[in-house]
Amino acid sequence: MTDLVWHSSFASLTGYSGSARALVLALEARGVAVRPLYLFDSDDREASQGPVDPRIRALQARPLRLDVPQVVYGRGDLFAKNSGRYRVGFTMLEVDRLPPAWVEQANQMDEVWTPTPWGAEMFRASGVTRPVYDVPLGVDLAQFSPGPPRARLAERTIFLSVFEWGRRKGWDALLRAYRAAFRPADPVLLLLKVDCRAPAGNPLRELAEALGAPAPPVGVLYNRAMAPAELAELYRAADCFVLPSRGEGWCMPALEAMACGTPAIVTAWGGPTTFLDEAVGYPLRASGLVPADEAEPLYRGARWAEPDVEHLVELLRRVHANRDEARAKGERAAAAARRWSWEAAAGRIVERLERAL
Repeated sequence: MTDLVWHSSFASLTGYSGSARALVLALEARGVAVRPLYLFDSDDREASQGPVDPRIRALQARPLRLDVPQVVYGRGDLFAKNSGRYRVGFTMLEVDRLPPAWVEQANQMDEVWTPTPWGAEMFRASGVTRPVYDVPLGVDLAQFSPGPPRARLAERTIFLSVFEWGRRKGWDALLRAYRAAFRPADPVLLLLKVDCRAPAGNPLRELAEALGAPAPPVGVLYNRAMAPAELAELYRAADCFVLPSRGEGWCMPALEAMACGTPAIVTAWGGPTTFLDEAVGYPLRASGLVPADEAEPLYRGARWAEPDVEHLVELLRRVHANRDEARAKGERAAAAARRWSWEAAAGRIVERLERAL
C-alpha cells in the first residue's frame, strides 16, 4: 500500500489534531504517500485558524485521489465524508455505547477502527456490524521519556493531573479524595494542569469551592500552553500522575506520564485498561456504571464509570507512604510505554490496509 487520504483536523488544540499529525507523519516515514485532507472545512480556511505543521502543509500539495483508500479520523457522525475506494472510519468515545447516528454511518464503511479492544467491543455491542479493529494510538517517545534525576520538592509527594475541564475527568472526585487522604500540614502537593475552552466556565472558582479550607496544598496551571518538552518535564517532576476519569477513549496524558517514568492512578475502565495495570501503575476501581452527563448530546442514554473515592484515598496514601514502590512502578511503566510508539501505530495501520486490500 503506497497511497492514502487521511481526513481529520490538523490545526486545532484537540486530541484528534495532535494524534492525526503524528499518525500522518509516521505513515509518511514508512513510505506511505499520505494526502492530509481537512475534515471540517477547506484546507485554506482551517489553516488560517491556527498554526499548521509545515510538514503537513507540504503533504497537502499532493493531488487528491479518489481511487485510493481513505480514512476519516474524527467524530463518528462525519464518516459519511469518506469518498475513497476503500472507506475506513476511525473514532473513539468514552461511554458505554455509540450514538445511533454514529452506528448508522459506521455501517456504511468498509471497516471501522478504534484505539482499544475495549472500544472495539463497545462498538459491536452498540450495533456496528461492519468489521471493527483496534488500531492503537501512540506517544512521542523522543519527547516523553525518562530523564535525569527529577527536579522535585524532595520533602513532598507530588501528585499531578492534566486534563481539559469537565465533569468527565473526575476532578470533583479527585479533590474529595485528596482532602480526605491528607491533612493541610502533610508534605504533599496536588498540581492541576487545567485547560478550559468554554467561554462561560470558571474552573478556578469551582475548584476553590470544591476544595474548601483548610485543605492540603493544591497548585493550578490554568490555560497554560506547554510545548511537549515542557510537559515532559512536568511529568518527570511528579511522583504520581492521577486522573479519576469517568470515561476515556484512550487517555494520552496517562500514557505520556508513564513514558516519562511516572506511574499513574487512572480509573480501570475504558481505554486506559489497554496499557495500565497493577505492574506499571495503580488501576482505580469504579464503583459502578452510572448515567453519563446528558448535557453532552453524544452521551444521551449512555453510561460511564463512577470512580471509587474511597479506593482513590487508599491509593493516594499508598503512593505517599511508599515512594520507592511508586518509582519502581514508574520504571516499569516507562519500559511498557516503549511498545506504544507512533511508529508502531503506523505499522498497525499499514498491516490493516494491506490485509484489506
